[in-house]
Amino acid sequence: MHLNKEMEYNDEYIKALLVEKLAGTISKEDELIVNKAMLDSPMALAYWESILNQFQSSSRATNFLNRLDEQEAWNRIDEKLESQPQVKPKKVPIWRYVTSAAAVLAIIFIGFWMLRSRSTATLSTPLHQVYLKTDDGQTLDLSSDRRFEVAGAAINNQSKELSYASDASKPLQWATLVVPPTKDYKVKLDDGTTVWLNATSSLRFPFRFDPSKREVYLTGEAYFEVAKNTKVPFVVHTNYADIQVHGTSFNVSAYENEAFSASLVEGAVSAIKENKQVPLQPGQEVFSKSGGLEIRSFDPELLSWRSGTYYFHRKPLAEIAQVLVRWYDVKIDWKSAEISKQMFTGEIDKSQSLEVVLSNLQLTSGIHSKLEKGILTFY
Repeated sequence: MHLNKEMEYNDEYIKALLVEKLAGTISKEDELIVNKAMLDSPMALAYWESILNQFQSSSRATNFLNRLDEQEAWNRIDEKLESQPQVKPKKVPIWRYVTSAAAVLAIIFIGFWMLRSRSTATLSTPLHQVYLKTDDGQTLDLSSDRRFEVAGAAINNQSKELSYASDASKPLQWATLVVPPTKDYKVKLDDGTTVWLNATSSLRFPFRFDPSKREVYLTGEAYFEVAKNTKVPFVVHTNYADIQVHGTSFNVSAYENEAFSASLVEGAVSAIKENKQVPLQPGQEVFSKSGGLEIRSFDPELLSWRSGTYYFHRKPLAEIAQVLVRWYDVKIDWKSAEISKQMFTGEIDKSQSLEVVLSNLQLTSGIHSKLEKGILTFY
């Protein structure tokens, strides 16, 4: 598994492409790059949502774009260019050439507006921290214990656990809890259900559940202890399949570009994909195979990631490496595809440093690795 070219772009480059996307001047090739970045990185997605929400909420910004005139735009740009001395640039600018004058002004305006907004904003997207984002555009840093009120809910964030009480007299609001690489977090939902989120995961949930159905949306991996309510089903939506329960404990792994699985510890659940329902019994898990769903037995001990231990049994190194990506915030490169296919059984303790983990791997398998500029290369 080799690194794709777009994975090498730095944060500032991706942010620049997101501004072009907002201005409507981005090329098809760059839009593919930035769309993939938003799929791979919660931080990139959060940045896009943040500037989009802030920009759309600004009447001044909206009015500016609505009244752009192409000929007038060129005249204004010509005036600016003629007044500037001809100085040879010292380095290649990050912005590419665009033929539309209105597009040029749009980018300039958005860039200026974003810098101005950044200085006046009271809430910003935290870097590599767990955060809560509400549908009305507020982003709340959860890196420290605090109490606050937002979107009609009184929220308590303490000891890596989020809980809240919703005001039924206020309009219903949804929020998304985002957990970046190296972190994990717990949230207690409106009905008493507890959810543990693994690294590089997000959970979208309402501050109050609908009287007839309890629904949440998961990206990544989470362990659920669902409050029992036989009259109101609990549904976990993922990009691959839905999991429906009434009250049970189970694990769902639904990371982008990785195999889907749902593992039942106790109770009863059903996985639903394309109107096909697959019921599970405790000790069974459903997994993706050939575009469909199949069932196999599993060991509940393998779900111990909540306590900081990842157990694996006859897993290829390529799959194990994805845990390193999430727990240690690295990218992976392979000098040989054969290395990624080697099978291993063992465990990884999250409290250990990455250097210790890699040293143990080398001692037991002879596989070497090198970490440089955030890229972990196996050879």
